[in-house]
Amino acid sequence: MEDVRAFLHATVLDEGSPRFSARHIRHQYLSWKREGRLKRVGSVDLTSLICLFGSLSVSSPGERYTSLHGHRRLRDMPESSFGPHWDMVLGICSDKRWLRRPLSTSDQYWLMRARLARFEDHIEHSETRKAEQYLVAAEKCYLAIRMSSLHPDLHLPFYNALRAVSTRETQDLTAHLATIISNPGYIHPSLRDLTYQAILTQNGVSSHSTQELLRAVVDRTSKQPGGVSSPPDDSPPAGGRGTTFRQIPTSAVGLTIALERTIFAATNWVGPQELRDWGATLAGRIFSAGGDEVHLTGLRWNCLVLLALVRTRSSEWSGQSVEGAKDPVQRAAIMEWQTVCILASIENLVNPSVASAADVLAEEIVQGFCGVLRKLWHDWTTIATSGVSSRPHYVTCLIYASFLKLAGYFKDKTLVDACRHHCTVVDLWLHSESSCGSYSGLLALATEQLYAALVCGTFFERALVDLVLCTTNMSILREAVDTAVARYSRYDPEHAQELLAWATHRGITPSSKAIARVGVALAQHGDSTYVDRYIADARLSHDERAQVITAYLRMFSTHGRSFMRPGMVADVVSKAIELMGDVSAPQPLPKWVWSAMLVLVRQGHATLAMSLVTDIASKHPSRISQAAYTELFRALLRHRHFKMARQLMACYAATHPAMIDGWKASAFSHFLRGGAAWIANTPYGHVRRPLRIAASALRRRSQVQKPEGLSTIRLPAAYGSTPDRVNAQRALQLLVRAGRFHAAKKLYERVCRQESPEVRTFCGNIILHGLACQMPHTARQRVRSVAHTYRILSTQYDFAPDRVTVNILLKALLQSKGLDATQVRGLFNAVLRLGYSGCEEDGTEGGEESVMQSSGLSVEGIEIPQLESPIMYLRHVRPLFRTFIKTFYLLDDVEAARRVIGILKRLETGNAWRLARGKDWVVGGGERVA
Repeated sequence: MEDVRAFLHATVLDEGSPRFSARHIRHQYLSWKREGRLKRVGSVDLTSLICLFGSLSVSSPGERYTSLHGHRRLRDMPESSFGPHWDMVLGICSDKRWLRRPLSTSDQYWLMRARLARFEDHIEHSETRKAEQYLVAAEKCYLAIRMSSLHPDLHLPFYNALRAVSTRETQDLTAHLATIISNPGYIHPSLRDLTYQAILTQNGVSSHSTQELLRAVVDRTSKQPGGVSSPPDDSPPAGGRGTTFRQIPTSAVGLTIALERTIFAATNWVGPQELRDWGATLAGRIFSAGGDEVHLTGLRWNCLVLLALVRTRSSEWSGQSVEGAKDPVQRAAIMEWQTVCILASIENLVNPSVASAADVLAEEIVQGFCGVLRKLWHDWTTIATSGVSSRPHYVTCLIYASFLKLAGYFKDKTLVDACRHHCTVVDLWLHSESSCGSYSGLLALATEQLYAALVCGTFFERALVDLVLCTTNMSILREAVDTAVARYSRYDPEHAQELLAWATHRGITPSSKAIARVGVALAQHGDSTYVDRYIADARLSHDERAQVITAYLRMFSTHGRSFMRPGMVADVVSKAIELMGDVSAPQPLPKWVWSAMLVLVRQGHATLAMSLVTDIASKHPSRISQAAYTELFRALLRHRHFKMARQLMACYAATHPAMIDGWKASAFSHFLRGGAAWIANTPYGHVRRPLRIAASALRRRSQVQKPEGLSTIRLPAAYGSTPDRVNAQRALQLLVRAGRFHAAKKLYERVCRQESPEVRTFCGNIILHGLACQMPHTARQRVRSVAHTYRILSTQYDFAPDRVTVNILLKALLQSKGLDATQVRGLFNAVLRLGYSGCEEDGTEGGEESVMQSSGLSVEGIEIPQLESPIMYLRHVRPLFRTFIKTFYLLDDVEAARRVIGILKRLETGNAWRLARGKDWVVGGGERVA
């Protein structure tokens, strides 16, 4: 017993001190209880045991519990002891009561946690009655200790369990939260968020718990007219949305943080004193005790609901109007609170990646938001605002800026003009700009005014003149232009580029950061036309120029020649080579330069890539790692640039001797796998013996594989003198697969003499399809072979083509690579007129109709036959249309490819059950014969 007591209460354990597991301590306690020695165990010892087993129960491997009422010995316990020990917590608490010893705060806390764990177990097994009993018992413990601390670990476990029971959530949770908020101390963000959720779930202010919560806020604000102080240094860190703010807010959302801090002190925000005074004054006027409390209850509750909407990003709410307030000062304060919160709530819905709400929202929704903003603007400008001198100037600027921002987002030009005119009438621009807050407010106002005017369609010069009439501060004008350019660069970089030119023409020089951002945005939007302009712009610093070059090289590495020509890439890489020694952070630039080199090799420009690599190695040898050289060497081998690979190895053999053995091994293995073992040693020299041993097995394995032609010599003999459709088709398929087309044609002569016309057509299609898929030949050679063979089959063997033959000829025509996108569109339109879609209106626009007529389709002078047989979807339409889709994508005609995909989807509509069962159906042509 003494050893366990020393283990539990020691401040620090020595190296020789005994250490116990949870199993050992559990066994010792049960033995004391069985032997009747519990009376010798002190109350402090029992409390320590309860705390230890509770801490072990909420700990997990890699995550030890170190929060409220955690045990100091937890760090000395093995992780195997972590797990639920709630039975021990319940048992020790019961024994302590039996010994008539009072339960401490720590005991009550862990007893509550144990009962909540039992509650969760019964809820999981749908034992509602037992779960309710444990929840009632846990609530007794919570009521006894809830005022002992504001730590979230004390309150959240019980509140979460309370929310799991829907019948008690609405009233009991709100009542408990009201008690916590009445404490004038620091409110943790997790408890604040829970309070917001409780506020939003209330149906009104008629319930007793809701009125208690509102009274708690009123009492909390009345007791501290200067606002709630920031949390002390030992307070729990703010989490969730309670971020630390160390600068002046720049939007209505930032202003709501000041209002939130006034009530809950939810952040460690260190802001200007005048902002604190504004929040405290506003909250004091709304929630001050006295007056017509019953009449103001609904308005106060609406203010709390609006604040909860902003901080939780919710969007559903309805409440009373500010017209109900009688006191002009209080009415103005409520109007100001509601205006800030409503503006911040709508700002939370703004999508910064689009120019206006019309791009993502329906027209009726946009009109609804415009109506809300106009009503809010009318109330804000017409309701008497006596006593508003306590509001800082920049707070007023931010409110007007928020109106302008939202009016521009919803493209309400009438509201934009009204806001601009009102700011001039109230002399908002005439305020001194000496203070930091006033400058920030005027900057936000100027930025939103310029951007809102541009979004609503005002020409840049006109919008700039309107702004110059308001302020002549060049710093504000430049930053407003920079912000407008930055926003436009997100979705319309070409317009942002025009803004740069117009601003420069008007004497407002944009910052180099804005110029670089536009260059990067153009690259990210796939426009490489202006790359020379930005990488040679003298206004950009070396780092900004490197940032632009990196963006273009990254896009080229992803999209290749479709984004930028290889010659242009060479110019960009040359500029990058010049910048490598000047930039402060060169790590991203060499990475993407090397990636561009690999893309050049992959796309057939290895000579250009090697010249650039030589230039990089001569000027910046330390920027290229050995792994990068190895990757380039393997890329050259993979794409059959063997001479360049040998030159690369010869050039860097002296500077990187450690890489040569690995390169030789890579070349040796590459040639062996490619079946060229006889040249493995010739150009690349001797390789090590282990690799040769491994390669010999690879060589033997490749020599065992005989050419397929050797195993198909006797196939023609397998087809006898009697008709045999299955053997004929199988023999022809094997011969065509082995590439023995001459033997296949000889066998086809015998088939024509013995089989029916249908079998002759099927076997002829096998030969034509094999010729169309011959990989060793070029596309042009395959087309000629198909046309020549079709001509022979038709003239010498009375070959009768069918729909499959038509598909083969059309695929051969598509593979010829002599057609551009316009001609392929015309060919597809002609195919549709043959009945392949069942509707001639499905064609693509822009096809050469005069060239590709349905009556003039030909392959190497052979006209494609016109048939009356039915066109089946699975057998005829889908294979041919998939070939068209692939061809359109290869020609970068994405619109036409999507049009073909849409036709396929339309044809499959209503036939899903046929597709699932593999049943075909007629699309066009003649009637199908059963």
